[in-house]
Amino acid sequence: MTPTQPNADLQAATLQQAIELHQQGQLPQAQALYRQILQSNPAHPDALHLSGLISHQLGDSRAGVELIQRAIAANPAEPMYPFNLGNMHMDLGQHEKALVCYQKAVTLQPQSEDALQGLASAWRATGRLKEAAKCEQKIAQLRQQAVSQLMRQGNAFFEQQQLDQAVACFSQVFQLQPHFAEASFNLATVLQVQGKLDAAVECFRRAISLKPGYADAHGNLGLALKLQGKFDEAAASFKQALALNPKLFAAHNNLGNVYALQGQLDNAISHYRQALRLQPNAVDTLVDLSTVLSKSGRVAEAVKVLRQVLALKSARSAEIHSSLLFTLLLNHQCDSETLFQEHLNYADTFEKPLTASWQPHDNSRDPDRRLKIGYVSGDFCGHAVSYFIEPVLPHHERSQFDIYAYYTNPYRDGYTERIAATVDHWCDCHALTDDQLAQRIRADGIDILVDLSGHTAHHRLLVFARKPAPVQVTWIGYPGSTGLSSIDYRITDPWQDPPGLAQRFHSETVVHLPGGMAFQSEPDCAAINELPALHSGQFVLACLNNLNKINDAVIDLWSKILAALPQAKLLLGNISDSAVRQRIIQKFEQHGVATDRLILKPRVSLLDYLAMHHQIDLALDPFPYNGGTTTMHSLWMGVPVVTLEGDHAVARLSAAHLSRVGLPQFISHSEEEYLQCVLRAAQDLPGLNRIRRSLRERMIAGECSPAVITRHLEDAYRCMWRAWCSRA
Repeated sequence: MTPTQPNADLQAATLQQAIELHQQGQLPQAQALYRQILQSNPAHPDALHLSGLISHQLGDSRAGVELIQRAIAANPAEPMYPFNLGNMHMDLGQHEKALVCYQKAVTLQPQSEDALQGLASAWRATGRLKEAAKCEQKIAQLRQQAVSQLMRQGNAFFEQQQLDQAVACFSQVFQLQPHFAEASFNLATVLQVQGKLDAAVECFRRAISLKPGYADAHGNLGLALKLQGKFDEAAASFKQALALNPKLFAAHNNLGNVYALQGQLDNAISHYRQALRLQPNAVDTLVDLSTVLSKSGRVAEAVKVLRQVLALKSARSAEIHSSLLFTLLLNHQCDSETLFQEHLNYADTFEKPLTASWQPHDNSRDPDRRLKIGYVSGDFCGHAVSYFIEPVLPHHERSQFDIYAYYTNPYRDGYTERIAATVDHWCDCHALTDDQLAQRIRADGIDILVDLSGHTAHHRLLVFARKPAPVQVTWIGYPGSTGLSSIDYRITDPWQDPPGLAQRFHSETVVHLPGGMAFQSEPDCAAINELPALHSGQFVLACLNNLNKINDAVIDLWSKILAALPQAKLLLGNISDSAVRQRIIQKFEQHGVATDRLILKPRVSLLDYLAMHHQIDLALDPFPYNGGTTTMHSLWMGVPVVTLEGDHAVARLSAAHLSRVGLPQFISHSEEEYLQCVLRAAQDLPGLNRIRRSLRERMIAGECSPAVITRHLEDAYRCMWRAWCSRA
């Protein structure tokens, strides 16, 4: 007789309650509920089965056997009942009876590892070892099939970015086969992608312990250690991977990355080139190689590599083209006209296809209303741009300007937090596509959109190329034209881009701020000290710029200066790589400069770098790409800079900075003038010391003050806006 539905529901609820008590070890209470079910339904198979298990657990095995036999009679198709009856018979030493039960369980569920394991135990207990071995072989086959299936599933989940499911699959594999190195490797790989680096490192190490010659595991362990910032350990892992398999592309590439981070540039170049012998068209490696070549001063080689990778027409072509443009700024053989044409080529390739989709702007054309200004940058962090934009933001007149900041870099630090706190609206937008960010800017109703990056890292020029704002401007981050027609103005100063000279090399209209750029150095930097040469008996010249700005022409001129000043020494910074150090020494030796005339310093922390100026009497500017922030830091620390003014904005950066603080006497227009300027300064130490003492005050006085510069900037914004409003 079938129970009515209400009775069935009641029995199901009672059974669930009994099972919970059973699992909690409350056996008498669970047994009472099972019996309650059996009173109303004596043939309830699950209640019979579970009640039988409790009877056996409580010591009444005879009752337990009888109850499970009744459960089997009630539901002969359930494999769990004969399996557990077999377990009872084994506990009671009744091996032949157990054998019959396990055989029935296996018949009902041939793929059950538990049933097969029970059957194997029964065969062994009855002395039939051959049959036991067959069962164990079947178990091994089933496990291998399960492992293979789980590995396939895990790999599929990983490819679909379903990472938690992938972890579950690989973890199950490892439980089934604890000595399976590949399972540990796959699990580690997923954990690494999830950012669980400690767990990933542990799993990679476990894979290596199981399979010491596992080259890929050594390589991926190195990558996890690199992400943890453990560069020495990472390098050791990559080297071990390459010792096991010299043809591992990823290990060569990643070892190159570690060496680059450690400043070992020649070693980085060597491993990038070895990686490229294995994969000649590896775009990321070619780009990394070009970066390191440029940093080590091999600019022409870097340009060649970038042109090579551009020819591959990869998905990164726009970014790589920008890298080429920035690197060409460092090439003293690239004239202004050629450089500008290269920028126009970028616009023709990447901006022109977007112009057809430009949409009209419905911003209110009231010329005097409060304006929404949007600053776009990847450098709202410990980057040079922050020294120039951070002092401006607090001085914006909020009744006239509503300030938005669009940050295109995932990295955050103390600078980021300070800048975010000084704007009215902050948007972390590094994860947005160019289309999405353009839509966000348009939705925000930005009136004037300001690029602070140019063709440098994390720029979003292709957002500007979509024309999301009616007025678009570039400022601070790049010493020259972007080449884009979608950017209406470039803000500069009359010294860096003299009126009548600069416009022909700009796609933008050039706008001059009278005071140039505001500047704010580190608040904790040291005070200016007295001129060291007054007491040291030597005259220390210095350049703390990146080495890629120091070309052969610069070395030739500086060598002549050292020859003319026997008491002088030359201090150079950012030389952390021994091979680069030796190359610099050799270059100067070729010009007759002995090693003891050089003071070569490694890259140091910002505060130590600023304090290093206490050792310096006069700074030497490289050319054609002058120092920018480096010159401002030098002036802030009281050290004037001798510069050679050229015909492009990058060659007039220091001239602009010197002009704004009233030091035109340090600006030269030929190499001979440059040399004579240095000699004059070295011969007037008291005068040089007076200038040193006055510099910090000069940098914040009058037209140089951030408040005054911000007023000039806002006047420029208002003029730009009125011009747009008038073009109704």
